[in-house]
Amino acid sequence: MRVFAALAVGLTAACSLLTATPAAGAYSLTPRSAPAFHDSVGVVTHSVYYDTGYGNWPKVVSRLRELGVTHLRDGLYANESPEWRDWTERYYRAVELAAASGMRFDFGMGEPGARIGSIDELVAVAGGRLRHAAEALEAPNEFDKGARGRGWARRLADYNRTLFLKVKASPSLRGLPFVGPSFSSIRGPLMVGDLRGYVDRGNVHAYTGGLSPGPGHLRTELKRASAVSGAKPVWATEVGFHNALRSRSRTEQAPVSERVAAVYLLRTFLEHFRSGIRRTYAYELLDEKPERAGRDPEQHFGLLRSDFSRKPAFRALRNLLDVVGTDQGTPELRPLRIGIDGPAGVRRLVLRRPDGTYLVALWRLDSAWDRDRRRPLRVAPRRVTLALPGMRDAGVVDPAVSARPRPARLRGGRLALRLGASPVIVTVRQR
Repeated sequence: MRVFAALAVGLTAACSLLTATPAAGAYSLTPRSAPAFHDSVGVVTHSVYYDTGYGNWPKVVSRLRELGVTHLRDGLYANESPEWRDWTERYYRAVELAAASGMRFDFGMGEPGARIGSIDELVAVAGGRLRHAAEALEAPNEFDKGARGRGWARRLADYNRTLFLKVKASPSLRGLPFVGPSFSSIRGPLMVGDLRGYVDRGNVHAYTGGLSPGPGHLRTELKRASAVSGAKPVWATEVGFHNALRSRSRTEQAPVSERVAAVYLLRTFLEHFRSGIRRTYAYELLDEKPERAGRDPEQHFGLLRSDFSRKPAFRALRNLLDVVGTDQGTPELRPLRIGIDGPAGVRRLVLRRPDGTYLVALWRLDSAWDRDRRRPLRVAPRRVTLALPGMRDAGVVDPAVSARPRPARLRGGRLALRLGASPVIVTVRQR
């Protein structure tokens, strides 16, 4: 998890905003696949944190099934020496339990000097016992955060190259995406430099430091990642918001309330997919340990509290995925005639489900949280009018509240709604 300020330079003012379009002047827009959006959503877990709530792994898997997420990011562990054998076997069984429920892992493949297994041992386990659970392999996680000495960048680059070559030499693993390293510092990617020949995916940890996510911040993150991965597709292997409201952090990882975290997380997944991020992992599923003082950010990033009770972010993400649907068919991406009339700063993403339903996601960039005073900001609802000629059966969903659309009336092919802080999803079908 990254601890530096996210440099949200002009997060609102510098963003590329949707220009308000007269509702009467509908234009043709090709939607994107709803199943592809669902497939873009992942969550970080810590299966070997046995002294935390993750130690109750069957309950973790149960909550993941409820959430509707099947893409997990976790570490790979392969040290089978006598003193580690029982520890590692418990880990294997945890992974196998998740895999039995249809979940697949982006496995973090260690780092230089780690005792969790050599590169050869990690590759052997990923390509052997746990091959059925693997969907991607990842280079070291934020190695720059704890590395010592000036040679850390060279050690990381050498490790990445060796790992990549051994993965691609394995007949059972070479087809898996290899995700490049992540960084905790702004200068990290520049110090490591070009590894585009040794990665299949770039990697960003797109934390916003308690600010609203937006396209300007994401462009900065993607540009920074390109120093390592060039023009390769990018995954965001960590994003998130913590709720330690009494922590000392002011800018690097400032807290937000649980309710604002739900709103910002929905915006994050929508914005990332709209911007071409093919997979985004929320950090993390579960608060690791009880910490009632609210001072330690590391204990408050979860979608669930340490007792497995659901935070608003868990419910909101579950509702969003329910609306998007679980059908894995291939939708026919017929263009949608749409016009939008509303305030500057409204973002939109149009998806189509395999059953023919269009989903028009609308959200705003306005801050819902005062980071300095640590209190919510009211985002006054603004009128937005959609022109949807030829559509019927309209509904409006606020995922922060429910997964159930409330009926909405189309008058002359137009639908008016009030858009506040929380994203909404408009569902419509063709006549």
